[in-house]
Amino acid sequence: MLRMLFCVVLLVLTGQVWSSTEARLLARSSGGTTALFNLGNHDNIRPGDYAIIVKPVKNLENKDLRLVPAAKARNVKVNSDSSIWVLYRIYDEELLVKGDLYIVLSETSMLNGRSDPKMSRTAVVSERDKISETTIASLSSDDSRLAKLQKKYEMVAPLHEREYRADRDFELLDMEDWEKAGKTRYRSALYKSPHQDEFRREQRISTFEKMVTAYLKRVNHPDFNYESFYEEQMKSTFSNEFRVKSNFNTEYEDFIFKQSQNKTADAKIYRSILEKGESWSEEFSDEELERTLKQISVLQEKDRRIEMMSKPKKWGAFLDYGIGFIDAQSASDRAHRRDHLNSLDLSVELAPFLRHEKLGKFTFEASVRSNKTAVDANSYNANVDEKSMAGGINWYAMSMPSTYESFLLFAGIYVRTGVATLDAPTAGERSNYSLMALPGVKLGFKYNFRNGISLRASASFETLNLEQVESSNIVSQLPERQNLVDGKTGFGIGYTF
Repeated sequence: MLRMLFCVVLLVLTGQVWSSTEARLLARSSGGTTALFNLGNHDNIRPGDYAIIVKPVKNLENKDLRLVPAAKARNVKVNSDSSIWVLYRIYDEELLVKGDLYIVLSETSMLNGRSDPKMSRTAVVSERDKISETTIASLSSDDSRLAKLQKKYEMVAPLHEREYRADRDFELLDMEDWEKAGKTRYRSALYKSPHQDEFRREQRISTFEKMVTAYLKRVNHPDFNYESFYEEQMKSTFSNEFRVKSNFNTEYEDFIFKQSQNKTADAKIYRSILEKGESWSEEFSDEELERTLKQISVLQEKDRRIEMMSKPKKWGAFLDYGIGFIDAQSASDRAHRRDHLNSLDLSVELAPFLRHEKLGKFTFEASVRSNKTAVDANSYNANVDEKSMAGGINWYAMSMPSTYESFLLFAGIYVRTGVATLDAPTAGERSNYSLMALPGVKLGFKYNFRNGISLRASASFETLNLEQVESSNIVSQLPERQNLVDGKTGFGIGYTF
């Protein structure tokens, strides 16, 4: 019995809370700037309250504009069952109709439970020409004093961003300068901040208007509804102890139900084919058979796409042949020129995040290369035989790297390290070098066939930094350090698995 009584009282109180913002326009003055609503001092209305008068123009079930602000108002008098408001800004005169229902979003109800901000006041006194500098220094939390001692401290590692902590929400500043009258100096005001109560009031109204704006923006969104907004936390109307989850389905649940219905219809078609064997189509007319065959083809393609998407290929191995398009050889040493500048790359590509919407477009690639090129080394043409390995990241611009039968544009960045041998026949010298390229860039496209074969083409550009390790001559004619700008177009074939 007590439990039942408690539920009845709770329903009454809940009803009062939900109806506190709904009001009927009882009357308007002849000038239209004063309005009378049926909200009283028992409806959480206070004298001096600011409010936004909102007109419901469509049901919340419609995907359209639902709530429209009609006017800004301020309360001037509160009675037991009515209140008088001054409409100091009217957005649409036609929305204000006597007898219609409105939603009054008042300052007291919207900001209920919020504490007033804590404030402090500081007077900044300085010479007139230094008042700006002094004011900025007063707002820097004494950073200038610590900066003078920065040589005595060493930063090991920043653990977090610099934070400002204070026991006040706002600090009001008064700026003053020093004036002289004979031998007497006194303070003269340059700027005085608003009174704390006035500033607190303006800040409260600003917060209230932001909350109303956010609420109207959310409710007027075409996809907004209270059921999806509250989802499982929504309570039953007859008891606040039970959820209404069992009484409605979410959009996702409806989608899953429709998918299951489609699968049931598809299963019936397959079952009829299996039961009748090769004679399953004898009862069909030509038009019915054509329509059924198209439907079966669609179902097979759906199953194939589901299978492909459920098992996307993460790995790919490629063999690329590169042709150099940058000739760095000297024109003066024509007797020893290398005509064929080419390379052979063996690489492995990994796409570890294929299930992720954004990270799925990134892949890691590692490769080994045998490169034959040439360079101008102190006016001698030197053949460069390079053995190196590289590692980098590729980004696919349009589609996932595992997409089939589509041109996949990608860009990559990588680093390379290895060894190289420079052979200068004119100088009669052969030297070994260590090699480093940081970074290299490439741009290309890839095409995946459904049988696992992949083709790709790319253009790469990198600067090889060569540093001499040993030379065949005691006095080396070749440089100790050499930079070789290398660019190649590559064509490769691979296999994804």
